[in-house]
Amino acid sequence: MSKKLTGECLAEFLGTMLFVLIGIGSVAVLVATQTEVSYWELAIVWGLAVSLGVFISAFVSGGHVNPAVTIGLAAWKKFPWAKVVPYVVSQILGAFAAAAVAYGLFASNIKVFEEANNILRGTAESTASAGIFATFPGANVSLLNGFFVEFVITGILMLVVLSVTDSTNGAAPTGGLAIVMIGLTVAVCGLAFGTLTGFAMNPARDFGPRLFTMIAGWGTASLGTNLYGLIVPIFGPIFGAIFVGGIYEKLIKPYYAVEEEPATNVAEVEIYENEEERQ
Repeated sequence: MSKKLTGECLAEFLGTMLFVLIGIGSVAVLVATQTEVSYWELAIVWGLAVSLGVFISAFVSGGHVNPAVTIGLAAWKKFPWAKVVPYVVSQILGAFAAAAVAYGLFASNIKVFEEANNILRGTAESTASAGIFATFPGANVSLLNGFFVEFVITGILMLVVLSVTDSTNGAAPTGGLAIVMIGLTVAVCGLAFGTLTGFAMNPARDFGPRLFTMIAGWGTASLGTNLYGLIVPIFGPIFGAIFVGGIYEKLIKPYYAVEEEPATNVAEVEIYENEEERQ
């Protein structure tokens, strides 16, 4: 692996680790320490955390911090396919590391929470504590329903990512404001639809911590009913990003206004040339 790609992967690892660590920490504060945190506050923390992760990695790697975004960019924006696997692996490892650090910080609180609620790790009920790290469906949300929720909200995220980073979009914000807009998109989608699926919107953010919980004692219970964790938060975001990426490239971008040079008035040129000849 080249030195440049190594640096890009490190940036993706650190950017993903930072935002997932902060996000998981906010959920742990709510669940394990029983601190009063409103749903809006939780959503905005995740959104701002995403912005921070993108800020620290964007100049090196592009600040994807999300396999769905990486794959969507490869499908539609000529991001090299050869970099997709290294990027995705780095993102998953970053999220896994974030879960490990968060667990180390909140281990005693999680244990007290489980004991107080008679939760035995590895049982179906233990998703109450595993949910600190990974996402699970809300009440009355089927596998198919959850898939389409993640499909739609990740599609919204991808649409914003492409719009605010496109230099041909005259309405795109300048400087770091684009990164703020990406984070706010995560926050508002979390507030609007988060109770349905936990708004993963990112296969690495979910799979890395889920893998950690499997190792840390929750076992296969971490996967949820009907292998929810291996389907909805992974394939929903990926297919959503690819589908909406195509909509942006084929149905939106072609209609951006393009500045054209003023048309040359042939008659005026001829008059000017005739005036020069007479002189």
